Amino acid sequence: MVIQDINIKKITQQCIKNVFRTNTNEVGFIHLDFGKNLTPYQFRAIMVGLKEELAKFTAVKYDRELSYHWLVRFDQQVNTPFHVDNAADQSLLMLGYEPSEIESELHIADYHKYANESKAATKDYLKKFTPIFKDEESELAPYATKVNLVQSDTYTIVLINNSNPKSTPETLGVFHKAVIVKPDLSKSRIVNSMVLNMLPKGTVNENGLSDKEFLDNGVISK
Repeated sequence: MVIQDINIKKITQQCIKNVFRTNTNEVGFIHLDFGKNLTPYQFRAIMVGLKEELAKFTAVKYDRELSYHWLVRFDQQVNTPFHVDNAADQSLLMLGYEPSEIESELHIADYHKYANESKAATKDYLKKFTPIFKDEESELAPYATKVNLVQSDTYTIVLINNSNPKSTPETLGVFHKAVIVKPDLSKSRIVNSMVLNMLPKGTVNENGLSDKEFLDNGVISK
C-alpha cells in the first residue's frame, strides 16, 4: 500500500482491517510504503504515532492496553526461519525499514491456515504450537506470501499480527521470516522494530521502554 498522504488515523483503519483478524480471510499483516521524502526521525515518529492510534483501538475494542515489549533500531543482515517473536499471547510486530542498498525479502506464513488445511499438519498442531517452525518449509509454501521490499530506497513499515494461538484467541497471528538476498557488511540495513503487547488495563509495563528515547537518540543496536 503506497501512502500518498500521511494521515495516521486513516492508516490505522487499514491496519485494523488487515491485522486484527479473527478469521483467515484477512492476511494478518499490512505493508505501508511511505516513499523517500522522510528523515529517520520523521519515520520513527510515524511509527510511534501509529502505535498510539492502535492503542486507542485496543482500549475500546478489547479493553486492553498496547504496551512496548521491545523498541529498538538495529542493523540486520541475518536470515531467520519462520517464527513469531517472543511476546504476550496477543501481540503485534511493527517493522520499520529505512532505505538501504541491501536487497532483502520478508515472508509471511499463515500458520492457522496451515493447521486447518494442510495434510502435513498434525490435528493438535495449534495446541503444540512452537514459536519457530522447525518442519520442512515447503509445507508452509501454499500459505506463505512474499512482501515486496524491492523498493529498498523507500521508508517502509510492515505491521504483523505476532500473536500465539490459544484455545480462545482474540486475534489470529502469522509467522514471519527475513531473507537477506546478498549481505554486505560494508553497508547498513536499518530496521526499527516494535513488539507491542495487548495487556489487561492496569498492567505494569515492567520493561519501562521509552518512545521518547527511541525518537531522540536514534541509536543503532548491534
